[in-house]
Amino acid sequence: MNTRLASIIRKEFIQITRDRRTLAISLIIPIVQLFLLGYSATTDIRNVPLAVYDQCRCAESRLLLDAYRAADYFKLAYVAGSNDEVRDLIEQGEARAAIVIPPDYDAALLEGRAQVAFLLDGSDASAGSTALAAATLIGQEQATALMLEKLARSGIDPDNFQPPLEVRTTVWYNPDLVSSHFMIPGVIGMILFAITSILTATAIVRERERGTIEQLIVTPIRPWELVVGKILPYVVIALIDTIEVLAIGHWWFG
Repeated sequence: MNTRLASIIRKEFIQITRDRRTLAISLIIPIVQLFLLGYSATTDIRNVPLAVYDQCRCAESRLLLDAYRAADYFKLAYVAGSNDEVRDLIEQGEARAAIVIPPDYDAALLEGRAQVAFLLDGSDASAGSTALAAATLIGQEQATALMLEKLARSGIDPDNFQPPLEVRTTVWYNPDLVSSHFMIPGVIGMILFAITSILTATAIVRERERGTIEQLIVTPIRPWELVVGKILPYVVIALIDTIEVLAIGHWWFG
C-alpha cells in the first residue's frame, strides 16, 4: 500500500479511537435508527381500534361483529350509542374505523338487501387502504356464508353453487406478506449511507476546524490520498455497522 495513504489511514484510526463520542455515535445510532424506522416504515395492519354502533342488536348483527372480532385486523374497542359519538371517536383519534348496523338489519338480511356502513379514518392512506380491503373481504366472506346457509335451509345443496373459477395463490419468499421483510433491507442501506457520509464529511471538516488541513496540504500527500485515507477507516466502521444491523434485523424483525 502507498506509504502516504497508509499514514493517513493510521492517523484517522488513532483519532477515531481517541474520540469515543464519535465512535459511540457511529456504532449505536444505526441500531437506534433501525428500531425507529423498522417499526414506523411498515404497512402491516393489526388490531385497528374499531367502534361499533349496533342499532339492531340481533343475532345476525352479532354474527357479523364476531366475524370482524375474529380477524386480526380489527379490535372492537368502543361501543357507540349514536352517529355523533361514532364521529367524535374517529375525529379524536380514539377509533380508526367504525361499523354502523341499521335497526332493520335482520329484516333486510332476510330480504337480501341488508347494508351496513363502514367508516374509516383515511388520514393514513397506506394503512387505510389495507384496512378497507380487509373490511371488504370480511364482509364478503360473511355474506357468502349467509347465502350458503340460506340455501341449506331451503333444501338446496350449497356444493352445487361453487364458483366456476377458483384462484389458488402461492406467495414465494415472503409467504406471510410481512412488510418489514421488504422494508428493513432498504432501511439498513439508508442508515449506512447516511452514517458513513456524515462521519466522513465530519472527519474532513474537523481537520479544517483544527487548522491541521493546511499542514496536510503542504506535505507530499496528494488530494486523492487524503480523501481516500479519510474514507477507508469509516468504510471499516460501516462494515461493522452492517454486521450488527443485519444481525439485529434478522433476529429481531425476523
